[in-house]
Amino acid sequence: MERIRFLGCGSAFNPLLGNTSAYFIMEDSLVLIDAGETVFSKLYKMKLLESCPEIFIIITHTHSDHVGSLPSIISYTYYVLGKRVNIFYPEKSLAVLLDMMGIVREAYVLSVDRDFCIGSVAVHALSVKHEENIGCYGYLLEFPDAKIYYSGDSYEIPDRVIKGFLAGEIKKIYQDTTEYETERLSHCPLSMLESLFPVQMRKNIYCMHFSNDFMKKLEEKGFNYVKVEET
Repeated sequence: MERIRFLGCGSAFNPLLGNTSAYFIMEDSLVLIDAGETVFSKLYKMKLLESCPEIFIIITHTHSDHVGSLPSIISYTYYVLGKRVNIFYPEKSLAVLLDMMGIVREAYVLSVDRDFCIGSVAVHALSVKHEENIGCYGYLLEFPDAKIYYSGDSYEIPDRVIKGFLAGEIKKIYQDTTEYETERLSHCPLSMLESLFPVQMRKNIYCMHFSNDFMKKLEEKGFNYVKVEET
């Protein structure tokens, strides 16, 4: 299975950890999940945009900590490197947002399909709950040798994912997690993960999108958490 690497693991209000964003290299192509405010500078330092002939960007939703540097990535790739990025997000509203930011539509290719393939990886967008006024999606990625789930921002996990993970069909879950449960949920509370998954399976659940440091508590309860790649 392709190894998922992280450029950041923080929430919108915890920029020191970097905006939560992941990537993997597949057949010399860069596949990026989300492009928040801190992401372009990381990609620039690592020269990932230059080194990969094709660039694919999967967007979970349009909050700024997930698309804030998308215009810069598109513009740099198009005007400086002479390439068009391929973007996947199931709603046309992203094109309108990019229009308002002055990004010409010739500079990128946007797909609104919920089921698509990037090389040998089949990807399925699953609607999830985060905020009422915005479309949010988690993604099931089917590599040739394993399936993983990437939640984006969500306070729920789709039944399809829960059942697939418990049955051993989904090997890893990367889940937006918050330490405490509140009246108004927008991120998945740790207590919900505890109620859903037995201790012996928690090592394959990687928590992310941290507003505060509770990694030690995650370890004590058997969960894993994402580590950010040094640049």
